[in-house]
Amino acid sequence: MYFLIFLRFHIKCLFLPIIFILIILISYVNKLISADLTRQTAITKLVLLQGKEGEGFSFNPSHLEFKTGKLYKLIIKNDSNYKHYFSSTKFVKSIFTRKIQIKYKNEKIAEIKGHIDTVEVWPDNEVEWWFVPIKTGVFNDLHCDILDKKLNLTHSKMGMRGSIIIK
Repeated sequence: MYFLIFLRFHIKCLFLPIIFILIILISYVNKLISADLTRQTAITKLVLLQGKEGEGFSFNPSHLEFKTGKLYKLIIKNDSNYKHYFSSTKFVKSIFTRKIQIKYKNEKIAEIKGHIDTVEVWPDNEVEWWFVPIKTGVFNDLHCDILDKKLNLTHSKMGMRGSIIIK
């Protein structure tokens, strides 16, 4: 009889710490999984490249905001009759590019991986830039340096400038 009481007491003493340790381990594993950037759902943002030769060009919107540690899919769509650059040296130094997907007639035809400096998009086409911002900052160097043949000015001098903020 005393042996059963002794056994119950020791089982309770051993069982509670084991349950406590299991709860801590499960909590830690869940925390690791939530920090895994590969398991994030991408936040989609769209920027349109707009304008007309000889008149003016723009990014729409011209101001973009992102948060560090989040996965983004930036769709850069050219709605104009002219090719454009999406270029920001400071921005590309503050992100990790996962990939760029190139689309033709709404079909993905290629992926580019690695460091990207400038993205060029032809009329009526789009690219998807998948990235994770890793450094905060305000970047006022978003521009397009394509030359307008009618006015002999760069698109950035014709209004195609913008800013990017990473919080």
